[in-house]
Amino acid sequence: MQTSNLSFPMRVLYVLLSLLLAMATLTSAMSYNRMVYEELLNEVKREVASRHTRDLMPDRPRRSSEKKSYPRNCYFSPIQCLFTRN
Repeated sequence: MQTSNLSFPMRVLYVLLSLLLAMATLTSAMSYNRMVYEELLNEVKREVASRHTRDLMPDRPRRSSEKKSYPRNCYFSPIQCLFTRN
């Protein structure tokens, strides 16, 4: 479509429609980018919160993997063994 054969009002309309189309395209691209950045920000917030929660929780002491020794009477009385563990 050649714009030189069009009358002045039609050329103005053509330019305005072109600008409107360009602005609509840019607006949709900007809103998509905004959604992406908001999702990224939410992900960062969740990660920071989970790290903060992990830092607040005390570490449980690990149990020793060494074999425990029991007195001789543990072999005969398991209940007494519970109270006399070394």
